[in-house]
Amino acid sequence: MSLRVSERYAQLLDKARWSHANGRNAFHILQSDIDDARLFSYGYRSQAIGVFHATRVALEAEENETTGPYVKTCLCQARTLLDQLEAKAGESVPRDFRALISTLYYYDQWANQVAQVLSKASVRDTDSKLETILQRFLQNIEPVTTGNGIYVARDLVLPEQGSFVVPNLGISILPVIYGDYHSWNAAFLKADQVGVSVHRHHKGAEIHLGFSPVKGRTIVGNSFAEVSEGYAMPIPPMTDHGFDNTSGHDHIVPFVFGSRTMTGWGIFFDVEPRSDSGIQRQAHPLQSPAMNHSVFLERALQNAIAQSNFSREVLIPAERAGSHEIGGLQLALGRVHGKVELSSEHYRIVSVQSGKGRVRIGSAQTDVGEHDHFGVPVGLKCTLTQVGDDPLVFLDAMILPIG
Repeated sequence: MSLRVSERYAQLLDKARWSHANGRNAFHILQSDIDDARLFSYGYRSQAIGVFHATRVALEAEENETTGPYVKTCLCQARTLLDQLEAKAGESVPRDFRALISTLYYYDQWANQVAQVLSKASVRDTDSKLETILQRFLQNIEPVTTGNGIYVARDLVLPEQGSFVVPNLGISILPVIYGDYHSWNAAFLKADQVGVSVHRHHKGAEIHLGFSPVKGRTIVGNSFAEVSEGYAMPIPPMTDHGFDNTSGHDHIVPFVFGSRTMTGWGIFFDVEPRSDSGIQRQAHPLQSPAMNHSVFLERALQNAIAQSNFSREVLIPAERAGSHEIGGLQLALGRVHGKVELSSEHYRIVSVQSGKGRVRIGSAQTDVGEHDHFGVPVGLKCTLTQVGDDPLVFLDAMILPIG
């Protein structure tokens, strides 16, 4: 069994295999190949703690129910490969030929080997859940391999076998886009959950985003604000924060996490739960200094929709969500009138909030709409063009040096 792939993906891997068969010869690799290999590599990178981790956890549970030595060996091989795929995301994506013959090549090799090993095991053990685990793995990975390089993700649903539970917090997280040092994620809160328990990060910063319908208390430090409309709250490292969900319904909390001293998935291990015992937090207005000058996000979005020309407004400056050691998360809001360039010397994560557009990165192009997210790697030219008459409004997040 092999992963389904697009024509462009197949062309790149043919070049990578030829290179490996000829002493890692790279003279035939063009700049356009490097650009596309970087895009595909970032698509794989976004699956690290989602699909790769969740599949490995599912196999660990299934291995305990399996008795046959052949199937156990297969599952052990698959888990080792998935562990390698997770670890690969901790490496930077190179900006030269190595993006193709090293990064993308090994992502492809190991992902295909996982599919092949699980396929053999599921044929041997038809009573197990291995076929379901394999199909869920393919459903999550093949949107990367069958595309043109631009990986587009949505945050509306919690996919089967594509999320993880944060240690010590018990909330399910969907990783959406993984950049170099920051990520865009979504926390899923069930109606019967009290919310996001108070916690802090030692070397990571966050920006919590709230969208209607929302009702609850958002917490930062020793303060809280009652919220019933969309907001964005910056959270520096070593700062207690959380969210009390009093809405009575399921709620999604998108958030950006970043640290220039760690990878973008630092939230997975850099989490310290904090006790609420004996703490009397004070209520403050959302935009007050006590709430770190949080902003009314949906009000800002409506203002942007009403604009007639392109504008880009920084809603949260980097200094408010970070430190000199780890850098700071910047959140900005943009409105496209015609076309805008989104290239930057820092990886940019874009979240489309309204309207329709066409994004072009390097030679790859795709259409995007509301709830779509994509990443723009450093050094690649990116343009976003409005499609149709509806206003095209987006949020973008970067992690920048401070000082």
